[in-house]
Amino acid sequence: MLSGFGQKVRDLREGLHITREEFCGDETELSIRQLARIESGQSIPTLAKVEYIAQQLGVTVGSLTDGENLELPKRYKELKYLILRTPTYLDEERLKIREEQFDEIFEEYYDELPEAEQVTIDIIQSRFEVFNSGNIDFGTDILQDYFEQAKKKKVYNINDLALIDLYFMCSIASNFDEEVFDVSVFNTFIEKLLDQKDLLPIDDFFYLNKVYIILCFTLISLDRIEEIDFILEICYQLMLKIQDFQRMPIYYLYKWKYILQCLGEKQEACQYYQQAIMFSEMIQDSYLKKQIEEEWKKDMQDN
Repeated sequence: MLSGFGQKVRDLREGLHITREEFCGDETELSIRQLARIESGQSIPTLAKVEYIAQQLGVTVGSLTDGENLELPKRYKELKYLILRTPTYLDEERLKIREEQFDEIFEEYYDELPEAEQVTIDIIQSRFEVFNSGNIDFGTDILQDYFEQAKKKKVYNINDLALIDLYFMCSIASNFDEEVFDVSVFNTFIEKLLDQKDLLPIDDFFYLNKVYIILCFTLISLDRIEEIDFILEICYQLMLKIQDFQRMPIYYLYKWKYILQCLGEKQEACQYYQQAIMFSEMIQDSYLKKQIEEEWKKDMQDN
C-alpha cells in the first residue's frame, strides 16, 4: 500500500526547501514525528493526512498515491463501528464478543492499517482492558506517548476523544491517584470538550457523546455531581440529533442521580428512573435493565 509514497513526499518537500518543522506548523494536523515516519516508509498515512500533505506540497492526492485505493477494508470498518457503538456494561457475553472483535482486527487487518488507525485501535483496546480489569497499566503507556499532544489541541479528532476517554477511565480506575489524575488538566478538558459540540462534524458526535457520558460519571465519582446537569442537557440534544438511543438509559440514570442528590426530589427522580427502564426495554437490553433496577434500589436506600 502506497509504495514509494514516503520517499516521494520527502523529495518534493526537500525540493521546496521546506523543513519538517515548517511543513507541520503547530502539529495539529500532522506531527513532526509522524511526518518523519511517513517519509521513511515506517507509517501508512490516513486519507486525511494524505490530503493535508498534498495541500502543503501544492500537488494533487493522485500524483502522490499513483491512484492507489486509500479506502479502509469494509470488514474492518464494520468491526470498528461495532466496537465504538456497542457498550458491554461488563456483561460476560458481550465482553467475549468484544475480545473476538479485537482479535479479528489484530489478526486480519492491523498490520496494513494507517498509523492513525492503529493508534485508534490501540487506544480503544487499552480502554477496554482498563475498564474490564481495573488495571491502569493497560493505559499508561499510550497516555505517555500521545497525551501531551492531545492537551495542546483546541479541536479534537476521534483519536483525541478516545485518548481523553482513556484518561478518564484510568483516573477513575486509579481512584484519582495524583500520578494519573491532575485536576487542572481535567478542568481544562471539560472546557474544551464543551466547545467541541460546535466544532466537530456530525460524524464525530457519537464518540463525543460517549466521552460526555464518562465525563459525567467522572464528576459523580469526584463528588462534583452538581456540574453534570448542563453536560447531560448537551448529551440529550446530541442523542436526539444522532439517534443514539443506546445511551439513553445511562443519561436517565445520571439524571435521576442529579435530581436526588442536588434537588432531593424523589418523585421527579422516579420519573427519570422509569424512563431509563423504558429505554433499556426499547433497545432490548435486559442486562442493562437489571443493572438500572439494582442502582435505583441502592439509591433509594441511600436517600
